[in-house]
Amino acid sequence: MSKFKLDNRPLQLLNAQVNLSGTFNHVLRSAPKREAVAFRLKVERNASDTLFVVEPGSERHTLTLLNEKKMHLKLADFIEEIVNGPFDANNTADLMNIPHASRKYAHFDIEHKQQVLDLVRTGGAVSLDMGFEVPLHVALHRTKTRSGVTTIMSIGEKRPRTKCFTVYGNDVEIYDKVAESINHLVAAATPAAHAA
Repeated sequence: MSKFKLDNRPLQLLNAQVNLSGTFNHVLRSAPKREAVAFRLKVERNASDTLFVVEPGSERHTLTLLNEKKMHLKLADFIEEIVNGPFDANNTADLMNIPHASRKYAHFDIEHKQQVLDLVRTGGAVSLDMGFEVPLHVALHRTKTRSGVTTIMSIGEKRPRTKCFTVYGNDVEIYDKVAESINHLVAAATPAAHAA
């Protein structure tokens, strides 16, 4: 069975369309074979809630959501569930495609902070899984003449976002600058439909 996904561009469109009343046409595509499923989305926006009608082919599905900031992510999950079937938390293949409303990007947790602190002390490279499709790669080289590091960071494959800089100071000052730069890089890499 093909898994159809709403990627970043359709999510941005949904983000705008949930605030409008009208009818919109969309196409969902599967990743490996590029199969397509067309559907019509009707939006009826009210003061406190919004009614969505999703029509793939001759089927008709309705959903009413309270007006909130991340409403488009819940709608995206609803659309994908209609096309692919329900999300199964026990199926390991489904776990690779976490629902949009549950996804967390740019999650710089304690484990990541410890790995970066170890890098600052010794130098080296690490790949940090921060919720994106690809990991954030961080490489640090300890400088010999002064206490400092040269840092190279990269996230992405086709058009990667990168940062390269040298910072001097004690380990705590260096860690603060590297952590700040990581936060800026992952904020820039967070899909616009999930930001804010």
